[in-house]
Amino acid sequence: MNYFYKLFINNAYLLLCLAMLGWAGNTIAGRLSTGEISPNTIVFLRWLIVSIFLLLIQRKVIFKSISKLRNKVIWLLLMGGLGWTGFNTLFYIAAQKTSAINLGIIQGTMPAMILVGTVLFFGAQVNFIQIFGLIITFFGVVVVVSKGDLNTILLLTGNTGDLIMFCSCFFYAGFTLGLKYKPEIDGLTMMTFFSLSALLSSIPLLIFDIANNTFQFPNNYFSWSIIIYIAFAPSFLAQVFFIRGVELIGPSKAGLFINLIPIFSALLGVLILSEQLKFFHLISLIIVFIGIYLFMILGEKN
Repeated sequence: MNYFYKLFINNAYLLLCLAMLGWAGNTIAGRLSTGEISPNTIVFLRWLIVSIFLLLIQRKVIFKSISKLRNKVIWLLLMGGLGWTGFNTLFYIAAQKTSAINLGIIQGTMPAMILVGTVLFFGAQVNFIQIFGLIITFFGVVVVVSKGDLNTILLLTGNTGDLIMFCSCFFYAGFTLGLKYKPEIDGLTMMTFFSLSALLSSIPLLIFDIANNTFQFPNNYFSWSIIIYIAFAPSFLAQVFFIRGVELIGPSKAGLFINLIPIFSALLGVLILSEQLKFFHLISLIIVFIGIYLFMILGEKN
């Protein structure tokens, strides 16, 4: 059992694919939550549940790690506040103002943001094959989210939801790059600090909702099941897997896997929302995986 655990926890590709699957599920959950729970309430409850859960299982080691974060308080607040609360809050707000197709196209720009960030801030070196691989994967995302219709892409203008989603992508790209400065703390303990930071930063947003009478609390089994799923799949497991993946292969390569989110979202839409799987979904899957192969396999050899 220990052998298989080590094999799993050191397999960056598997961990990152599972993380993307969890986040794709968040897209489905977000769509199902429309009219059931307000965006800021979702963000607050997800980090409240995750924080309580992590504090319970990490209570013996959490205080021992505080000393390693004394000089990183601002970093911690930015990572949890902007990277987690900021991104998710803007994502759920944008989902109410623009289409899922637009959200998918814009979210597909995150790998490019991360790659540019690694070049600008860390002096990372990239070659032509890696750049070409990035373009190929982005094209694969465009195919699936546009349903193969160029006119869909051309309509991506003048929508405030599009701008909000674009801003949210910057937040999570910044979070991915910020992981480079993570202190020598194990992933689960670091996750605890991030979730507490995200929880604290979500409280003012919840108060804002209440003050403006836009607060909508889950009041049935269906809405609570959405919250529970969001708390444990995309908020806990996917985050842990992604952080570990970044540790293993770096932010620029790990960020490339974000292109899988709209692909997985389409597949989950078929299984959960009974959406129809079309030919362009299969084509986009092939294109995305070709791009990942070019970027991560051939690109490394040159």
